[in-house]
Amino acid sequence: MAGDADRPLSETLLVFGVVTGLTALVMWLPNVVPGLDGYGQLLVGAMFLLGAVRLARRRPGGMEAYGIDLAGVLNPPDPDDERPAGPLGLYDLGRALAGAAPAAARETGVALALAALIFPPFVVGFYFWHGPTQPFVLTLPDRFWEFALTQLLVVALPEEAFFRGYVQTRLSDRWPGGKRWLGATVDARVLVLQAILFAIIHFASIPDPARLAVFFPGLLFGWLRSWRGGIGAAMLLHALSNVLSELLIKGWLS
Repeated sequence: MAGDADRPLSETLLVFGVVTGLTALVMWLPNVVPGLDGYGQLLVGAMFLLGAVRLARRRPGGMEAYGIDLAGVLNPPDPDDERPAGPLGLYDLGRALAGAAPAAARETGVALALAALIFPPFVVGFYFWHGPTQPFVLTLPDRFWEFALTQLLVVALPEEAFFRGYVQTRLSDRWPGGKRWLGATVDARVLVLQAILFAIIHFASIPDPARLAVFFPGLLFGWLRSWRGGIGAAMLLHALSNVLSELLIKGWLS
């Protein structure tokens, strides 16, 4: 039935609408609630990640099917595993990280290879678009490694889990199959719509038309998620892109 076929789309749009409204509220609250400055991104990231995980766990194997299990790191421990969990579950975490290491190495290699291919023309395009009047000066953000880790865990991981994990998977349930695009099989409607929603929520959080430009990296991250079957490489490339953008802004425009 048509109604059953459209259910993944209507569900996705409903969830997106709720999350977008909450995102706009959280980012606006510091204007009226003192002390919340600096916590907006953390709260939004937590909402994205926890929402994606909760929605994925509604069906068996959902975390892996949605591409957000990160090779098992985000899955709960196996209840049949009799080995000690360790203090605060650190032993379980260590075993999960060790098991995920080969996949993490592969996805890191893919992300770095794509960065080497894409970043040089991006830097050239950035230069001609903004027309800086001063020579580039490498200026690292304060506490650079903390900034980079934040981009990976607080920004890229939650956004990729929600948009390329939950949203893209549910849209693919509505429009399965599709054409093969440079190694990734995905319907063009899925790829474009998830990128549109990605851009809309960025604009909703900070109403600046320039924020809509994330539509284009959204297409890239969506294609990468379809190609790799998970969000690992897309998450790493997303974080690297954010770090590069910050370096270019500070080096040319600040």
